Amino acid sequence: MTDPKFIELIEAATKEAEKAMLKFPQPNYVLLKIAEEAGEVVKEGVHCSEGRGDYKNLKTEITQVIAMLYRLHQEGDQTIGLEPIKNF
Repeated sequence: MTDPKFIELIEAATKEAEKAMLKFPQPNYVLLKIAEEAGEVVKEGVHCSEGRGDYKNLKTEITQVIAMLYRLHQEGDQTIGLEPIKNF
């Protein structure tokens, strides 16, 4: 059974991604941004585990990664000619 809070996170990320797709259309460095956001998740996760992070910030960073993964699915990365994953 899927956790309803995780579904909420995905829905929030999808909405955020859809806004960003309008504001920052392709070509866009989607793959590089996924790596950047994933690094932010790791950094904030480490900070949380050390007692100096904030779980709200960690959730925000996770949302950003999911948003970029959604963009990869929907748009691909036109800067490198990567087709949208939804096409396959």
